[in-house]
Amino acid sequence: MVISGLVFQCDPARVEAVAARLAGVPGLSDITPGGRPGYLVGVLESPGTEASVRTLDHVRAIPGVYSVLPAYIQSVEEDRT
Repeated sequence: MVISGLVFQCDPARVEAVAARLAGVPGLSDITPGGRPGYLVGVLESPGTEASVRTLDHVRAIPGVYSVLPAYIQSVEEDRT
């Protein structure tokens, strides 16, 4: 599993619409204002690196999203015993 803390830079005029779209993306959670106009932060949990990349590509294509920056990334091996 890959857990990422993300910063989303968005069009300030569209930040509420972007937040609503992000809230509907599977694996994304805790979408909150980032402290400055046009910024949001959130957490992405995905089963692996490839899934993370696919989700990030999808999120970057949302109208009003300028960039997605990782603030934290951790790969966690699941206990399969």
